Amino acid sequence: MSDIKIDDLRDLCERALTKKGVSQEHASIVVDHYLENELSGKTSHGMVRVVQVAGAIDDMALPDQAPSVESDTGNTLVINGNMNLGPVVGKRVMEESIKRAKEHGLSFVATKKYFGNTGSMAYYMRRLADQNLIGLMSCSSECMVAAPSGKDRLLGTNPIGLCVPSEDGNHFIADFATSAIAFGKILAGMDKGEPVPEGCIIDKDGNPSTNPKDAAKDGAILPLADYRGFALGLFVEMISMMVGGEVLHNQTYGKDGLFIIAIDPAKMRPDFVANAKAVLQQMRSSAPAPGHNHVSLPGDRSLQKLNASTERGTIDVADKTLANIKELAA
Repeated sequence: MSDIKIDDLRDLCERALTKKGVSQEHASIVVDHYLENELSGKTSHGMVRVVQVAGAIDDMALPDQAPSVESDTGNTLVINGNMNLGPVVGKRVMEESIKRAKEHGLSFVATKKYFGNTGSMAYYMRRLADQNLIGLMSCSSECMVAAPSGKDRLLGTNPIGLCVPSEDGNHFIADFATSAIAFGKILAGMDKGEPVPEGCIIDKDGNPSTNPKDAAKDGAILPLADYRGFALGLFVEMISMMVGGEVLHNQTYGKDGLFIIAIDPAKMRPDFVANAKAVLQQMRSSAPAPGHNHVSLPGDRSLQKLNASTERGTIDVADKTLANIKELAA
């Protein structure tokens, strides 16, 4: 691992993308997203994704038109990403979700045809919660996940993001794959030369494996919590298909669908965020189990890491990842 100043890392990553032809505006959006993930401890959706995006640009080339509106009914909106970078299109979806939820009380905003990983659900959910909105978000992805009783890839890892706002800013934010392990952690494992935990992946013959290369190549990832995770992942695929995404595909980019459902709780209960604060505080102050000094809720540790890293001003990045970014920026 290599320690580097946050500002230096941001500059390196932005130069790496602008040298690939990405506009400064879009490079800043992409790097801001992945850098926050890295600072939050979500290395699977951090700097390694900058390298992935750079490689995708070589394969896909850059778009020649901005995202456009495909359908708009007021509180529902579908955006055609026109093969712009995932975090750029995702930011547009997030902003429209916030705007329309505040206007209508409830919004459904979705997008299709984008490339490059859209990042972590937590990044978007944190910003919805900061606007005192409840959020549910997900996206489909290329087939990587087998059914509990099978070995063929049938679903994407299809992460789900959830948020409930709290008056004090200590929101409930959850972000998890519907697979036993996120594909980004497979990439991180290969990058670091480390195995993945047992019970997460299978090789091409359907046998258990801990070698991340098996999942990345001819094997598969297992679903989260057996059929429960598979059901969630399948539901996400169906919503994706509704907005123009494709199911049972093996293409890395351009076939997925992403959506955010946002709710303004103040439309139904003006004191919701104050009550949420009281409930979440009570949960956090509950008795910890032996070996623990406090109770953490989803999102707590990521926020603590983000704040600590930001205050420190430096971050440790995998040597191989940092070397690749420096080479791209040179």
